[in-house]
Amino acid sequence: MKIIKYFTVAAFIISNACAVNAADKTEKLSKSELEKVLINHTYPLGGKTLKKSKGAIYFTDNGKLEIVWEGAKGKGKWKADNKSRFCYTQSLWGGRECITLLRNNEDGGFVHIFDGKKRMLVEGAIEKGRKL
Repeated sequence: MKIIKYFTVAAFIISNACAVNAADKTEKLSKSELEKVLINHTYPLGGKTLKKSKGAIYFTDNGKLEIVWEGAKGKGKWKADNKSRFCYTQSLWGGRECITLLRNNEDGGFVHIFDGKKRMLVEGAIEKGRKL
């Protein structure tokens, strides 16, 4: 009987550790996972890919960023948290903004959530290197 209890507990822990939302087929990212996705990468703003975006952010490993929005350029600071979210400040329009980024386990890529609105980022949309 004890072995059944151990297997039941183990199955429960494993199923919850995945942190997958069955309805959305999304997965939260830890701080270190999010940093791997963003550091030394260019992130599209306002579109599903860099080529179809109004702007982009390039993230450095020292918490700094470069941003371009509709041709205007700025600089700022960023950091990730363990809630699958990254927050940043930048010089173009000021203030602090946060974006939730979830892994899309159904179609690949990511789900970008900003100001309560979801945007799908296709696989490969967050490109390695500085591509501003």
